[in-house]
Amino acid sequence: MLDIPLFQSESPAAVRQPTFAIAFGGGAGGGLGGLAASAGSALGIGGAGGDSWQQHLVSLRVELGLAPFVDVVELVVATGAQTPTVAVGDEGTVALGYGDADTTLVFTGRVARISYGMGIRTVTVTNGGAQLAQLRLNQSYEQQSAGEIVTELTGAAEVSTDIVENGVDFPFYVVADGRSAYQQIAELARKSDYGAWITAAGKLTFAPLDEGDPVATFTYGENILSLQINDAAPTVGAIMTVGEGAAGSQGSNAWPWLVKDPSAVTGSTGAATPARLVQDGALRSGAATQSVADSVSKAADRLKITGRLLAPGAPTVIPASTIAVANAPTDLANGNFLVQRVRHHFSKDMGFTTSIVFSKIGGLI
Repeated sequence: MLDIPLFQSESPAAVRQPTFAIAFGGGAGGGLGGLAASAGSALGIGGAGGDSWQQHLVSLRVELGLAPFVDVVELVVATGAQTPTVAVGDEGTVALGYGDADTTLVFTGRVARISYGMGIRTVTVTNGGAQLAQLRLNQSYEQQSAGEIVTELTGAAEVSTDIVENGVDFPFYVVADGRSAYQQIAELARKSDYGAWITAAGKLTFAPLDEGDPVATFTYGENILSLQINDAAPTVGAIMTVGEGAAGSQGSNAWPWLVKDPSAVTGSTGAATPARLVQDGALRSGAATQSVADSVSKAADRLKITGRLLAPGAPTVIPASTIAVANAPTDLANGNFLVQRVRHHFSKDMGFTTSIVFSKIGGLI
């Protein structure tokens, strides 16, 4: 683990006014909040507004992550005569941004809980990840792809989907209630070398974790508040996956057959230590076992170089997106990274910040 000390840039950054737009229940609208109100007052910038969220919001926190992490928003509002009217079950959105640009939608969900305290009210909002985390099923699927199983699980939880790609094909697959539907989806994503997450619009995506163009670039000495990079020893070297059934060698209808020689349902990759054996009864063809071996290896590679970054608010950063880090004094910290988790925080005393948990991509996968 390496903590990189940060020094103040020679040229101060221009002041940007954070803004937000919240729409739940009887309170809807947006405006200057938190740091923006304080900065506006100090600089003589107009900050008057009329909506109840603007006047009463104390802080908000948005937590986002790849499945099976359940996304959540926490809104803390001061109580008063015109406190936003919100009830459990209300649906709405949260958008964040700056006064010199449009706000960016970061969350769509439903109010799950309201807590009443001394002078404040805390509103907790969740999305389809919570619905999937609460759903447990006992169900079997025959001759379906991972994507088709995901579509059935999201349908049972009444969660909308965005992009759902096929992934690994399964002659036979069992979903048991020992794990939630969201955990099942995360496992199907791991087997397919995919990611699964809920988009800002509240829809589930099940697709490859491909490197795309960075949605944001964070430059040392300019817009990085703190940066930590971790270089760990490999957790997995050689991988062998062993399945069951004869669907690969005897046709798809032979998936329930027991085989004397498991070589037809065995996959492998890598040659280094530590070696790992993965036995999975859901893998009933040679193609599936090899695909999962490759997927496990790639997932392990992503754990070798990881880190955490804190920056001024960056609402375009979402799970599974790509960010870039530039000009860090340690070469390991520069390049493109895959976003695993995001926390957007907005408050009167701390302003608008974004914390990002990431892993290295590019040459490693």
